[in-house]
Amino acid sequence: MLNDNPGSEGNILERCLSDCEKTVLLHALRRTGGDLGKAARMPGTTKRMLAGKIRKYGIDCGQLKTP
Repeated sequence: MLNDNPGSEGNILERCLSDCEKTVLLHALRRTGGDLGKAARMPGTTKRMLAGKIRKYGIDCGQLKTP
């Protein structure tokens, strides 16, 4: 059950949205073999914004690149 503290719901929502965003980004990066340009187009963002999100979530693109 959710905490009765009214401020906690915002934190839960924020974490849930962040987890969802990270999952979508990882999916796009895996599908494109780590190609930032192609991966950015999948969720409809820019390469620059995607790079910022990669830093925010600490995603290691080196593991996602195809040889």
